[in-house]
Amino acid sequence: MILIGVVFTGDPRMRQVFRSNYGKAVRRGGGVPVFLPWKPKHAAFWAKHLDGFLFTGGGDPDPKHYGQSMRPECGTPNPARDEFELALLKAVMDTGKPILGICRGEQILNVALGGTLIQDIPSQRPEAAGENHRDNAHRYAPDHPARVLPGTLLRSLMGCDELLTNSVHHQAVDTPAPGMRVCALSPAGIVEGIEAEDGRFLLGLQWHPEAVAAVEERMQRPFTALVRESREHKRRNIKIS
Repeated sequence: MILIGVVFTGDPRMRQVFRSNYGKAVRRGGGVPVFLPWKPKHAAFWAKHLDGFLFTGGGDPDPKHYGQSMRPECGTPNPARDEFELALLKAVMDTGKPILGICRGEQILNVALGGTLIQDIPSQRPEAAGENHRDNAHRYAPDHPARVLPGTLLRSLMGCDELLTNSVHHQAVDTPAPGMRVCALSPAGIVEGIEAEDGRFLLGLQWHPEAVAAVEERMQRPFTALVRESREHKRRNIKIS
């Protein structure tokens, strides 16, 4: 049994949608989702006892965590979620276990490792206005293409050099964290994916594959890969111990 820790939104209006979409994607991949409460004091416990981790979409991280003042266009941060996710990411990184981040999950991963974010794409990157980077975009339909860069983990995983993405966001990665590289870009140059330079399974995607993974096999692949890599990591470490 491969247990995947899932950190998801605290918005009660979206709770069941997130639980269903993310949970089903993990189960289709062969894993068992474990939905985690926002308790920083439990971060080390989860990091030790679960096999892989999925950080999901949600509101904007507080810009103070990447050394910036908050712009007027930035959403209201949730300090409890920020604190828990940053603590959990630090604990999990120390174990080397696989991590997949979706939308906010990609962003908080980048922040935790020392990168920065664009706080508001429409006001800070007007050249991307035609790509519909906004929070009320349609979660269940493709919105704009993303170029998958050659020689990346994402390219080998998805098996194509371009994807139609269903992005729902107004923030994105600006400067990738040390040790991370861009693996997908929108036509206007907005980062749509980041991954570890050393090849370990540490992957962030700006769009929402979980929303369409039930009907688009390619969008299921990141979740299946997360479970597969978590199983392999567990197997290797059982042998070592």
